Amino acid sequence: MLRLALLAVAALGVHDVWAESHTTCKDPSVTWYNNQDGLNPCQQYEALRRLCDASYEVPILSVNTPGDYCDSQLHDCCCNSVAFALSMLCLNCQQGVGTGHPGDTGIDAGTGAYQLYLNGCGAGTNKSLPATTQLAVCNTGLHLKKYQYNLFWSDGPWYARFRMEAVSHLIALVV
Repeated sequence: MLRLALLAVAALGVHDVWAESHTTCKDPSVTWYNNQDGLNPCQQYEALRRLCDASYEVPILSVNTPGDYCDSQLHDCCCNSVAFALSMLCLNCQQGVGTGHPGDTGIDAGTGAYQLYLNGCGAGTNKSLPATTQLAVCNTGLHLKKYQYNLFWSDGPWYARFRMEAVSHLIALVV
């Protein structure tokens, strides 16, 4: 009986490794984009995606952009420019780049990356979230920064350094 219990525990342990979420930033200086609750971009991205797909876990994102794809059956939470930007911020977080240190421009995504990220889910909702997703964000207390919605390029690229400089400028205006 003890052997069977140990096998069950071992099996659960292996499952936990397979289902591991990758929401830790490699470099702590990437915290310039943490939200007011201290959630880093990967944690924000995972929380947003989980509003539609409770089993979603951030994978190790590919440095070949886009790092992730909107591949959930219920795709309102990822088929938008806000989720794409959070996925790109998460990629920079996982890689420990986009820190603002001299010479560190972060990982950019080229023209068309947003359309690849959408993965056929539709045209995407740009500069906003679908109404039901926005309501869920508000009701769950997921504090997405307001300027997250507006920093968007319609032809699909994403620029880490521009994002960091724009956000830093906006923060300076508030302080």
